[in-house]
Amino acid sequence: MIKTFGALNELRKLGTRIEKIVGKKRLDSFINKRKGLGKSKGHKIVQYTMDKPSSAKRRIARIHKGLDAAPYVATGGATLTVASMLSSNKNNNKG
Repeated sequence: MIKTFGALNELRKLGTRIEKIVGKKRLDSFINKRKGLGKSKGHKIVQYTMDKPSSAKRRIARIHKGLDAAPYVATGGATLTVASMLSSNKNNNKG
């Protein structure tokens, strides 16, 4: 039971962090979506967290790592793109 509450607390923290990135309206609209008359995504996420708290904690930790690395990955990708564009321009202008 304690693991379940810990996992739900981590899930709440993750939701708050994602809300800061994408906005409350967009996050709420994503969580409230459902297929047909089935359960909403939010309900499914909470149910999974309650059924398998240790697995949910691992998934949440992986998502946090991805969010931590995202700015550096984007910066590195942009740097490589600019560098490749500059090098291709040099090669084309030698002609």
